[in-house]
Amino acid sequence: MRRILNYIKPIGHALLLSPLFFTACDNEEDNTLFVPPTTVVSSDEIDIYLQENMLVKHNTAVRWRWQDKYIDDDYSATPVRRDVVIPVTKLIEYLWFDPYSSVSGGGKAFIDKLFPPELVYIGSYIFKEDGNRLLGYAEGGARITLLNLNSYDLTNKDWMTNPGGGILATVHHEFTHLVHQTYGMPVGFNTVSEKYNGEGWSNNVTLSDAIKMGMVRNYGTNNEFEDFCELVSHFLTLPKATFEEVFINQASTEGLTDPSEIANINELNAGRLLIAKKLSIVVDFYKNKFDIDLYALRDIMEERINYVVTNNEIPE
Repeated sequence: MRRILNYIKPIGHALLLSPLFFTACDNEEDNTLFVPPTTVVSSDEIDIYLQENMLVKHNTAVRWRWQDKYIDDDYSATPVRRDVVIPVTKLIEYLWFDPYSSVSGGGKAFIDKLFPPELVYIGSYIFKEDGNRLLGYAEGGARITLLNLNSYDLTNKDWMTNPGGGILATVHHEFTHLVHQTYGMPVGFNTVSEKYNGEGWSNNVTLSDAIKMGMVRNYGTNNEFEDFCELVSHFLTLPKATFEEVFINQASTEGLTDPSEIANINELNAGRLLIAKKLSIVVDFYKNKFDIDLYALRDIMEERINYVVTNNEIPE
C-alpha cells in the first residue's frame, strides 16, 4: 500500500492552517518496487557513511541517487543534493530513531522492529502534471520516501515540524501507520467520536470542524486510522504548549454575551474532551503494548527539536 501526502496549495507559515490533502492508494505493484537492502561496494564518502550508519546499524538502505522508478511517470521532482544527504541522515537518527531508542528498553525494541528497511531521499516535493504536489509517502511498510530535503535548514522549525509538510510531521504520521498495520488499533479508539467523514473529509472541513469532531486535523476525519496517525504525529512534533492550547485546554466563555460565540466555544471544548480521551487511550496503548511512555517520548522530541533549532547543529 502506498500512502501519499498530497498538497494542492502553497504551504503557508500559519501553524495548523495549511490545507493538506492525503490520499491512500492500494496497488500491489507498488510493493514489487522494493529492493531489499544489500551491501554495495563504493568509495563514495556518502555511500560509506550510509553503509556504516544506516545499513549496518539499522538494516536500512538509503536511496539517494536519482532513479526514475521511485516516482510515477507523470510526476516530476528534483534529485537530492549531495551536501544534504549526510546531514538529513543525522537528523533522522537524532529526531526519529534515537528518541524511541532512548525512552525505554521497549522503545528500542519497538523502533528496531518497525524502522523501515528502505528510505528514499528526494530534493523537492514531487509535482504532478495537474499542478498538485506530494509531501511524502510510505509503501507497504517497507519504504518511506522523504521529500523537500533540499530545503534542509536546521533553524527552520517549520521545515521540520509543520503539520502541513514538515519532515518530522510526515515521518511520524507515516511511521504510525506501520504501528497499526503491525499491531492493530488501540481498543476503543474508533468509538470515541460519533462518526468519520470518509471520502467527504476534504469537503471544506476546517480545523475547527475537525476539533469539534474530536480530531486534530481535517484529514483525521477521514477514518480512524488517519485520526490515529494525525494524533500521534501532532502530539510528538508540536510544542507541548501549542498542542495543549489548541487541542486539550478548555476555553473560557466568561464575559461573552454572543450566544453563537458561546455555542462555538462549547462545541470546541466538547471536541477537545474527545481528543483528550483518545490521547489517553493511545498513551495506555503505547505503555501497555510497547513499554513506551508517550509523554516522555514527546518531551525528548521537544528538547531535541529545540536544541537543533537553537544551535543550528545536530549533536554528535
